[in-house]
Amino acid sequence: VAARVETRTADQLAATSDWAPDVKIETSFYNPRTGTNIATVRPSKLQRRRHQINSLAVSAAERELELLEKRNQSLKTKAQTQAKYGW
Repeated sequence: VAARVETRTADQLAATSDWAPDVKIETSFYNPRTGTNIATVRPSKLQRRRHQINSLAVSAAERELELLEKRNQSLKTKAQTQAKYGW
């Protein structure tokens, strides 16, 4: 299972107000009807409902990315902090 996270710059985030993290974890599943393996990136509704490992991995990666974004937004640079106090 390989995770690929697409990141965006601050300008791109400002341009899209409804930005959502894009996490792609590719997994393969056996299709009994065709007898072949199918590679998917997003978990299906049934896989999410049954808490299969690929859906849990995608949700964990999305949460991790959201937490990193929140942390980056809350941290201020040294110059911003000094400007606040007039140093």
